[in-house]
Amino acid sequence: MMRRPTYALGAAIAVAAVVAPRPVAAQEDPAALIALIEKQPADLDRAAWKERRREAARKLIATGDKRAVPVMIRLAEGESFDIIGEIAIEGLGKLGDASAIPALERVAADNSRDRAQRDLARKALAKLGGKAPAATPTPPPAPTPPPDRVAAPPPADDGGDRDAFDGSATAPDPGEASAPPASDTGGGGHGVFGGGGRDAAVVGQPTWDDDVLAARESLTFAVGAASFDWDTVRERTSFVLDADSHYARRLERETMAWGVTADLDTLVGVLNPAGDASSRLVAITAAVEGEARFYGGPGVYGVGQVAIAPQLHYLSSVGNDGMTNVKDTRFVADAGLALGGGYGRVLDVGPRLRVQRLAAVLEDARALGRPIDDGLARRLQSTWWALRRDRTGYRQLTATVAILREAGVLLGEPDAGTTYELLEVLRDASFDVRPSGLDVQILFGESYLVRNNEDGDGLPDVPDGRYEQVMVRARAARQLGLAADAQAWLDARYRLFTPEMTATPWRAAVGGRFRTFAHGEHGELLGAFDVGAEAIVSSDGDANGMDEPDDIDLGAALVGELGWTWTLNRASSVRLGGEVRLAAKEVFIGLALTGSYGFLDAGFARSAP
Repeated sequence: MMRRPTYALGAAIAVAAVVAPRPVAAQEDPAALIALIEKQPADLDRAAWKERRREAARKLIATGDKRAVPVMIRLAEGESFDIIGEIAIEGLGKLGDASAIPALERVAADNSRDRAQRDLARKALAKLGGKAPAATPTPPPAPTPPPDRVAAPPPADDGGDRDAFDGSATAPDPGEASAPPASDTGGGGHGVFGGGGRDAAVVGQPTWDDDVLAARESLTFAVGAASFDWDTVRERTSFVLDADSHYARRLERETMAWGVTADLDTLVGVLNPAGDASSRLVAITAAVEGEARFYGGPGVYGVGQVAIAPQLHYLSSVGNDGMTNVKDTRFVADAGLALGGGYGRVLDVGPRLRVQRLAAVLEDARALGRPIDDGLARRLQSTWWALRRDRTGYRQLTATVAILREAGVLLGEPDAGTTYELLEVLRDASFDVRPSGLDVQILFGESYLVRNNEDGDGLPDVPDGRYEQVMVRARAARQLGLAADAQAWLDARYRLFTPEMTATPWRAAVGGRFRTFAHGEHGELLGAFDVGAEAIVSSDGDANGMDEPDDIDLGAALVGELGWTWTLNRASSVRLGGEVRLAAKEVFIGLALTGSYGFLDAGFARSAP
């Protein structure tokens, strides 16, 4: 009798638990969500507000409140460069209000929109019983411009089907941008970059074949010394100029590669003291080298190299008596051809590292909508190549932002801080010439030397004529993240087929270098620190076994260097370096300050290391 009430009470609790209404989740306030969507709170920065705003849009749609419809319509039509626009388009289909049909029809018919947004609008229209408009026909092509202003269309995300070196496209001034068709732009937009993709297509923009691994072009001028001095007390005038220019271009394909480099160095010195004395010195050195490789298997290749290096030296010195004491003119020229084989290759992967850094900046700013894939990386690099003469970075920045927004990578308009960091990435010289890989080759070289002076005699110990040698070269390079790299090299050569009673010299050098780049708080490249070392061993050789061991001149040197480079722009810098050299049991210490100015730097790399 005592247990019945217990059973009755338990049954009552069980029934109540079944029939009682379950707890209801707290309802979101539509008015508060709308306020957050339409106005940035004072206590939130722009990046945080964008993220909160997207979440608020999702929650507002989930409430099903009719007040959400006009808000979503405004977002769907006006937010074409932020994922919140896609949230709104899809949400209008879920809200089920027919008043959204005209807005969705406009979005579906807008060819300036991303295809994903147009597809979402068609799906939403289907839910509302509307009819998706037919696709707008492609407008006829514009009249062909003059040959010196042919504009290449923006490359597709698959990388295109030809490259800038195949002669199939005219390459006018790449510093000018051309307006692409409306279907290739990013559409509307607001703010600094409101023109959307108007700069995404650029005159002279290359499209790279799928087998192109890397490409590079650069032109640099450097001044080692330049001074002019007029001494009014001693009545002496002096002038010194040491200038160098360097041009390089290289293209790497899967089955072949070619490259060419050219250097021109000019040294001029003039000294006019009081009286009849005077001195004049002019030295001009030029060098042109070319290489072609053909790969026949995994990493194995045959290689041919050609080089020519003429030099002209003029020296005149007049004493106080007005008579010529020294006047010497010499002409020197080297021409050579080398054939051989090798394994591997070293590629400049700097352009892909620049793309990685670009994505990292957007991710840190919470503005990365999706990863940058290979196709988009190709398109960015093609645009940078075409705009390589842009020294300020403005054109590169506007074109890059347009491309990223059009592809859905950049969410919305970047704020001032993000824009500044994007510009610094584009101007960052640390991503120029960033080698990666391993390359070993053996070459047989045939050279012809010309050594003449005004008397027609050869220079001492440097005979004219043919010179055969075998060369072994190796190079290894590795990228240590985005801000450091390391390299090592080996260069050895030995003379062959020496005439009777002629020495057989040889030389071997092995070395390495490490670099690390320093950046400011917002990505500014401050400079680079480098440290390197090289060991060199050489000999004048044995004259066909006629020399005694003590007569053979064997030399060795150990060189160490370190330096700091201040970066002025993409191809211009000032370097302060020190060197310590141990040779012939003597120590030499040197310090040098050098500067260089360059332009036309551009690169392409299919993949990152």
